[in-house]
Amino acid sequence: MFFVKTIKTWMLVFCGILGLTLGLFSEATASFIQGYGINLISIGAATGCGEKITPIETYDKIAYFSLAGGLGLIFLCTFLNSNKIQITLATLAIIPLVIWGYVKFGVDYDQIRRVAFNYNVQAEGTLANIAEGQERYKSEHGNFINDLSKLRAHVAGSHGLDECVELLELKAYYDYWTASAKQVSSPEIIHWDSRKGSSLKKG
Repeated sequence: MFFVKTIKTWMLVFCGILGLTLGLFSEATASFIQGYGINLISIGAATGCGEKITPIETYDKIAYFSLAGGLGLIFLCTFLNSNKIQITLATLAIIPLVIWGYVKFGVDYDQIRRVAFNYNVQAEGTLANIAEGQERYKSEHGNFINDLSKLRAHVAGSHGLDECVELLELKAYYDYWTASAKQVSSPEIIHWDSRKGSSLKKG
């Protein structure tokens, strides 16, 4: 009797952990599908500024939780005596395992990285234009611009600000300034420090 109670207790604990895992898996999948459409491809819906990139971290989470959910269902089968329930759980386990296999081996991660890098270069170019404008303003007025609206007006010259690049932050100090920007279809933010330059890694 004690052995049977122990087994039941561990089954309840396992079911709780499995439910949490499947819940997290479902949340990650729902978030992915909601944000990028039902088609699980490497890049999402196209916009006027290029195709929106799905962060690689999102694929990592989906792969992790789908594998955990699929193996959890298979492992749960070993504790059950009912053949019907075992077959049902084993069949259900196929779904997350197929998703895991697709995300792990069917997604072109190199292509995602290449597209993301090109987007990030676009954001870096805008920050470089801002750097030129900041230097001109500094030479004329003795300080850097700390106002986004004034910056847009001042940099609206030969290069200007790219409409596909969102300027997220601008901070000016006495002898240096910093800014952050991202291409609207890229999941990554590029930072610029006038003392160090761009945070984009070229290697």
